[in-house]
Amino acid sequence: MLQQRRCANDNHGRAIVTVRFCATCGSIVNQRILAKGCSDQAHAGMRRTQSAYCVHCGERLALEGVRR
Repeated sequence: MLQQRRCANDNHGRAIVTVRFCATCGSIVNQRILAKGCSDQAHAGMRRTQSAYCVHCGERLALEGVRR
């Protein structure tokens, strides 16, 4: 059996996780929480905190190819 790699986000190792998806790698960290639909404003706020994925719906937030 192959061992699955974990990212550095602490939600993977916590006993109580209050979000469905990991903000760093996008994998599900709590299957008991249902996925929610999010607004563009909510995703913009998560981008400002430098999250790569939405913790509520799992959508990838990072804009690839955009230079600042």
